[in-house]
Amino acid sequence: MKSIRETEEKVQKPGPKSNKILINKDLLPSKGKYYKTDLFARKLSAIEMKELSKVTRESVDRVFNSTIASAIDGIELSDVQRNDKLWLIYYLRSITYNDIPMKVEGECKSCKKKAWYDYRLMNLDVVYAEKELEKELVLPNGDTLELRFPTIGDEIEIARTKNNPAYIENIDTDVMTVASHISSINGEAVSIYEAYTYFARGKGSALDYAKLVSHLKKFAFGARPYAKFPCSCGEYAEAEVPLTTAFFLPEI
Repeated sequence: MKSIRETEEKVQKPGPKSNKILINKDLLPSKGKYYKTDLFARKLSAIEMKELSKVTRESVDRVFNSTIASAIDGIELSDVQRNDKLWLIYYLRSITYNDIPMKVEGECKSCKKKAWYDYRLMNLDVVYAEKELEKELVLPNGDTLELRFPTIGDEIEIARTKNNPAYIENIDTDVMTVASHISSINGEAVSIYEAYTYFARGKGSALDYAKLVSHLKKFAFGARPYAKFPCSCGEYAEAEVPLTTAFFLPEI
């Protein structure tokens, strides 16, 4: 594997991007398949790192989104792939601290050996978008869906919909997230909420929903808060890399 320093390059042109880093889009879980422009990043400030170190379950999306919107250039926040979001947070931490290692304890699932490892960005567990999404899916009920991958903008819309007092129903976030992959049903464009109600109380059955989930799994991509390291037995040890205060404000 190449280190982060080998796979990113500084932009040398003068102007507003001169102090920013050109992101190698092949490193993204999406491999940059859904971005038509170059993406740039900058190192985070002390205040931004402090904010990240204090995130809670309630504030995590707001803080992560604010950080990405401020530190990533070349694209609007709403157009960033949702499944690239977590990787970008790990990436920003990495370039800010020049990819200094962080000690994490891992265990090999094969031989059960435990050891301490030096985590760097290249160790992050990432599933890459190797195959192009098959955008058309015919459900068991005969309906045809046109599919896409959701963005952070869609994620924000889901949160806004769920918190909208006009909707008195209890919205299932997981089902709505799956439904956000649908752009049209039988050629008719649908909103995320309309796609959700198609399964919640419409024509879409549990069988149709399971078919959609199974189809999307074949093309899934994203990062997990875990790292993998070669084990002496020939297999790999896995260690959690939690987004804690120690991660964002490490001892140096």
